[in-house]
Amino acid sequence: MTSPDFQLSSSDFRAVATAFAVERQVLTPELAQSIADKEKIAAGLLLWLSLAIGRTIANVCIESIDRIYPPGRNQGLIDFKVVCLVPDRDRVYLGVCVLPFTDPKLLDEACTRLLVYKDFGLDRLCLLRQNDLMTDVRLLPLCLPKLLSTDIGGHFIPLKSKDLLTLLAILSVFKHKHQHELTTEMIRAYVLQTEPPSKSELIHNILTTAQF
Repeated sequence: MTSPDFQLSSSDFRAVATAFAVERQVLTPELAQSIADKEKIAAGLLLWLSLAIGRTIANVCIESIDRIYPPGRNQGLIDFKVVCLVPDRDRVYLGVCVLPFTDPKLLDEACTRLLVYKDFGLDRLCLLRQNDLMTDVRLLPLCLPKLLSTDIGGHFIPLKSKDLLTLLAILSVFKHKHQHELTTEMIRAYVLQTEPPSKSELIHNILTTAQF
Protein backbone atom coordinates (compact mmCIF):
# COMPACT_ATOMS: atom_id res chain seq x y z
CA MET A 1 0.00 0.00 0.00
CA THR A 2 1.25 3.50 -0.77
CA SER A 3 2.47 5.46 2.22
CA PRO A 4 0.01 8.22 3.14
CA ASP A 5 3.02 10.58 3.30
CA PHE A 6 3.98 10.00 -0.32
CA GLN A 7 3.29 13.09 -2.41
CA LEU A 8 3.58 13.41 -6.16
CA SER A 9 5.42 16.41 -7.49
CA SER A 10 3.58 18.54 -10.04
CA SER A 11 5.68 17.16 -12.89
CA ASP A 12 5.16 13.54 -11.76
CA PHE A 13 1.42 14.13 -11.40
CA ARG A 14 1.26 15.47 -14.97
CA ALA A 15 3.27 12.50 -16.24
CA VAL A 16 0.90 9.96 -14.69
CA ALA A 17 -2.16 11.95 -15.78
CA THR A 18 -0.85 11.94 -19.35
CA ALA A 19 -0.31 8.18 -19.21
CA PHE A 20 -3.89 7.64 -18.03
CA ALA A 21 -5.23 9.93 -20.75
CA VAL A 22 -3.33 7.99 -23.40
CA GLU A 23 -4.46 4.60 -22.13
CA ARG A 24 -8.09 5.72 -21.79
CA GLN A 25 -8.01 7.01 -25.37
CA VAL A 26 -6.84 3.60 -26.57
CA LEU A 27 -9.28 1.67 -24.38
CA THR A 28 -12.47 3.64 -25.04
CA PRO A 29 -13.14 2.39 -28.61
CA GLU A 30 -12.52 -1.19 -27.43
CA LEU A 31 -14.73 -1.00 -24.34
CA ALA A 32 -17.59 -3.02 -25.82
CA GLN A 33 -15.20 -5.87 -26.64
CA SER A 34 -13.36 -5.64 -23.32
CA ILE A 35 -16.47 -6.67 -21.37
CA ALA A 36 -15.88 -10.20 -22.65
CA ASP A 37 -12.35 -10.31 -21.22
CA LYS A 38 -12.98 -11.78 -17.77
CA GLU A 39 -9.30 -12.09 -16.85
CA LYS A 40 -8.47 -8.49 -17.74
CA ILE A 41 -11.46 -7.08 -15.86
CA ALA A 42 -10.66 -9.18 -12.79
CA ALA A 43 -6.99 -8.16 -12.90
CA GLY A 44 -7.89 -4.46 -13.07
CA LEU A 45 -10.40 -4.80 -10.25
CA LEU A 46 -7.87 -6.67 -8.10
CA LEU A 47 -5.32 -3.89 -8.64
CA TRP A 48 -7.83 -1.21 -7.69
CA LEU A 49 -8.94 -3.11 -4.58
CA SER A 50 -5.32 -3.82 -3.57
CA LEU A 51 -4.80 -0.08 -3.11
CA ALA A 52 -7.34 -0.24 -0.28
CA ILE A 53 -5.66 -3.03 1.73
CA GLY A 54 -5.53 -1.90 5.34
CA ARG A 55 -8.18 0.77 4.76
CA THR A 56 -11.79 0.82 5.92
CA ILE A 57 -14.45 1.43 3.27
CA ALA A 58 -18.21 1.10 3.84
CA ASN A 59 -17.42 0.02 7.42
CA VAL A 60 -15.37 -2.91 6.07
CA CYS A 61 -11.59 -3.16 6.37
CA ILE A 62 -9.73 -5.07 3.64
CA GLU A 63 -7.19 -7.22 5.45
CA SER A 64 -5.83 -9.01 2.38
CA ILE A 65 -6.61 -10.34 -1.08
CA ASP A 66 -5.83 -13.92 -1.95
CA ARG A 67 -6.24 -16.63 -4.59
CA ILE A 68 -9.01 -19.21 -4.57
CA TYR A 69 -8.09 -22.72 -3.41
CA PRO A 70 -8.11 -25.38 -4.67
CA PRO A 71 -7.35 -23.73 -8.03
CA GLY A 72 -7.87 -26.92 -10.03
CA ARG A 73 -11.48 -27.21 -8.98
CA ASN A 74 -12.18 -23.49 -9.31
CA GLN A 75 -10.70 -23.37 -12.84
CA GLY A 76 -10.50 -19.59 -12.71
CA LEU A 77 -14.25 -19.09 -12.29
CA ILE A 78 -14.10 -17.20 -8.98
CA ASP A 79 -11.43 -14.59 -9.60
CA PHE A 80 -10.08 -13.87 -6.12
CA LYS A 81 -10.89 -13.72 -2.41
CA VAL A 82 -11.08 -10.57 -0.29
CA VAL A 83 -10.49 -11.11 3.43
CA CYS A 84 -12.67 -8.54 5.17
CA LEU A 85 -12.81 -7.37 8.77
CA VAL A 86 -16.38 -6.45 9.69
CA PRO A 87 -17.28 -4.90 13.09
CA ASP A 88 -18.71 -7.34 15.65
CA ARG A 89 -18.07 -10.32 13.35
CA ASP A 90 -15.33 -12.76 12.53
CA ARG A 91 -13.40 -12.37 9.30
CA VAL A 92 -15.58 -12.56 6.23
CA TYR A 93 -14.14 -14.31 3.19
CA LEU A 94 -15.65 -12.68 0.12
CA GLY A 95 -15.31 -14.31 -3.28
CA VAL A 96 -15.36 -11.97 -6.29
CA CYS A 97 -16.48 -13.34 -9.64
CA VAL A 98 -16.70 -11.42 -12.91
CA LEU A 99 -19.39 -12.87 -15.19
CA PRO A 100 -18.80 -11.43 -18.67
CA PHE A 101 -20.24 -14.34 -20.63
CA THR A 102 -22.77 -13.48 -23.29
CA ASP A 103 -23.46 -17.11 -24.21
CA PRO A 104 -26.50 -18.13 -22.09
CA LYS A 105 -25.36 -21.76 -21.94
CA LEU A 106 -21.86 -20.92 -20.70
CA LEU A 107 -23.28 -18.47 -18.19
CA ASP A 108 -25.77 -20.98 -16.83
CA GLU A 109 -23.01 -23.58 -16.47
CA ALA A 110 -20.87 -21.05 -14.60
CA CYS A 111 -23.67 -20.09 -12.21
CA THR A 112 -24.44 -23.75 -11.52
CA ARG A 113 -20.81 -24.28 -10.50
CA LEU A 114 -20.94 -21.17 -8.32
CA LEU A 115 -23.68 -22.68 -6.16
CA VAL A 116 -20.97 -24.55 -4.22
CA TYR A 117 -18.73 -21.52 -3.63
CA LYS A 118 -18.66 -22.20 0.13
CA ASP A 119 -16.58 -25.29 -0.63
CA PHE A 120 -13.74 -22.84 -1.34
CA GLY A 121 -13.86 -21.43 2.19
CA LEU A 122 -15.92 -18.42 1.18
CA ASP A 123 -18.69 -16.85 3.26
CA ARG A 124 -20.14 -14.57 0.62
CA LEU A 125 -20.03 -14.31 -3.16
CA CYS A 126 -20.07 -11.10 -5.17
CA LEU A 127 -21.00 -11.37 -8.85
CA LEU A 128 -20.17 -8.62 -11.31
CA ARG A 129 -21.60 -8.28 -14.78
CA GLN A 130 -22.26 -5.44 -17.17
CA ASN A 131 -25.61 -3.94 -16.24
CA ASP A 132 -26.86 -4.00 -19.85
CA LEU A 133 -26.47 -7.77 -19.97
CA MET A 134 -28.70 -8.18 -16.90
CA THR A 135 -31.68 -6.39 -18.45
CA ASP A 136 -32.14 -8.92 -21.27
CA VAL A 137 -33.98 -11.94 -19.90
CA ARG A 138 -32.56 -14.08 -22.71
CA LEU A 139 -29.06 -13.54 -21.30
CA LEU A 140 -29.90 -14.42 -17.71
CA PRO A 141 -28.76 -17.79 -16.31
CA LEU A 142 -31.60 -20.05 -15.25
CA CYS A 143 -30.10 -20.67 -11.81
CA LEU A 144 -29.40 -16.98 -11.05
CA PRO A 145 -32.45 -16.59 -8.73
CA LYS A 146 -31.22 -19.55 -6.67
CA LEU A 147 -27.66 -18.21 -6.57
CA LEU A 148 -28.89 -14.85 -5.32
CA SER A 149 -31.38 -16.33 -2.84
CA THR A 150 -31.10 -15.78 0.92
CA ASP A 151 -30.20 -19.44 1.44
CA ILE A 152 -27.23 -19.32 -0.95
CA GLY A 153 -26.22 -15.74 -0.25
CA GLY A 154 -24.80 -14.49 -3.53
CA HIS A 155 -24.99 -10.82 -4.43
CA PHE A 156 -25.01 -9.15 -7.85
CA ILE A 157 -23.26 -5.83 -8.56
CA PRO A 158 -23.83 -4.11 -11.94
CA LEU A 159 -20.61 -3.16 -13.68
CA LYS A 160 -21.01 0.26 -15.29
CA SER A 161 -19.04 1.43 -18.31
CA LYS A 162 -17.29 4.22 -16.38
CA ASP A 163 -16.07 1.76 -13.73
CA LEU A 164 -14.97 -0.69 -16.39
CA LEU A 165 -12.93 2.02 -18.11
CA THR A 166 -11.35 3.08 -14.81
CA LEU A 167 -10.20 -0.38 -13.76
CA LEU A 168 -8.96 -1.22 -17.27
CA ALA A 169 -7.04 2.07 -17.40
CA ILE A 170 -5.41 1.32 -14.04
CA LEU A 171 -4.39 -2.10 -15.30
CA SER A 172 -3.08 -0.73 -18.59
CA VAL A 173 -1.01 2.05 -17.01
CA PHE A 174 0.57 -0.41 -14.59
CA LYS A 175 1.29 -2.78 -17.47
CA HIS A 176 2.91 -0.06 -19.59
CA LYS A 177 4.58 1.87 -16.75
CA HIS A 178 8.08 1.53 -18.23
CA GLN A 179 6.85 2.81 -21.58
CA HIS A 180 5.44 5.87 -19.80
CA GLU A 181 8.55 6.15 -17.59
CA LEU A 182 6.54 5.76 -14.40
CA THR A 183 7.10 3.88 -11.15
CA THR A 184 4.60 1.75 -9.29
CA GLU A 185 4.68 4.22 -6.41
CA MET A 186 3.82 7.12 -8.72
CA ILE A 187 0.84 5.27 -10.19
CA ARG A 188 -0.46 4.17 -6.80
CA ALA A 189 -0.21 7.69 -5.41
CA TYR A 190 -1.99 9.13 -8.44
CA VAL A 191 -4.86 6.63 -8.29
CA LEU A 192 -5.31 7.16 -4.55
CA GLN A 193 -5.53 10.88 -5.23
CA THR A 194 -7.76 10.88 -8.32
CA GLU A 195 -9.64 7.53 -8.32
CA PRO A 196 -9.47 6.37 -4.68
CA PRO A 197 -11.27 3.10 -3.92
CA SER A 198 -12.89 4.84 -0.96
CA LYS A 199 -14.78 7.14 -3.35
CA SER A 200 -15.86 4.44 -5.79
CA GLU A 201 -19.49 3.33 -5.74
CA LEU A 202 -18.42 0.01 -7.28
CA ILE A 203 -15.88 -0.72 -4.52
CA HIS A 204 -18.39 0.34 -1.86
CA ASN A 205 -20.98 -2.04 -3.28
CA ILE A 206 -18.54 -4.93 -3.44
CA LEU A 207 -17.43 -4.50 0.16
CA THR A 208 -20.98 -3.99 1.39
CA THR A 209 -21.62 -7.56 0.22
CA ALA A 210 -19.45 -8.75 3.13
CA GLN A 211 -21.92 -7.30 5.61
CA PHE A 212 -24.98 -9.28 4.53
